[in-house]
Amino acid sequence: MLAGNPPLAGGVLRVTTRPAQSCPASRRLRSCHRVPTLVRRPYRTGDLQPRIAALHADSWRRHYRGAYADTYLDGDLLGERTAVWSARLAAPDGTATIIAERAGRLTGFVHVMLDADPRWGSLVDNLHVDHSEHRAGIGAELMAYAARAVLAHGSSPALHLWVLEQNIRAQKFHLACGGAQVETGTVSAPRGNPTLLNGTPRKYRMAWPDATGLVSPDWNRSAD
Repeated sequence: MLAGNPPLAGGVLRVTTRPAQSCPASRRLRSCHRVPTLVRRPYRTGDLQPRIAALHADSWRRHYRGAYADTYLDGDLLGERTAVWSARLAAPDGTATIIAERAGRLTGFVHVMLDADPRWGSLVDNLHVDHSEHRAGIGAELMAYAARAVLAHGSSPALHLWVLEQNIRAQKFHLACGGAQVETGTVSAPRGNPTLLNGTPRKYRMAWPDATGLVSPDWNRSAD
């Protein structure tokens, strides 16, 4: 179950996690990966930016290859993501970011743009979990916290995100989280440069008309 207050708009919420083996044997479910130890800290805290940027770049290199050109992914992607996060941290209004940590190590994060679309509601612009922590329940928990931010601070309970057509695993995850595939689009080129894409990769919009369902414990034992 989730505990504590929803993350503030324009702020970062830290969620401390622990491995499943530390849970009692009778409760060794995915929910045991979640410890409601929540610490608010200013969005502009400097040590967050390089760690988020590093995980962001690593995740793109692992999961966006094929859609994005190798020359782009193998170039100074870290520098680009660092610049992106520096800008976000400097102007956080209208957003919410939740990070997951274990023993001081960043294990995942989600970044939400509140009220991004008049029809589809708030946008989960980024959701990334360290590759060594997949299937530990962290992605499901981060989505639940993202939903709470939307319900607390958005003008609509609707939530959506985009997932690459090639990323079957992510599609299955979001479907397990109760999302519906509602639209197909074309991936936007990084920096607006089509040579940084391989052809014209496609993406799917996954939507939740009411993010309340993401906070429910009924699905998160089987997702992620």
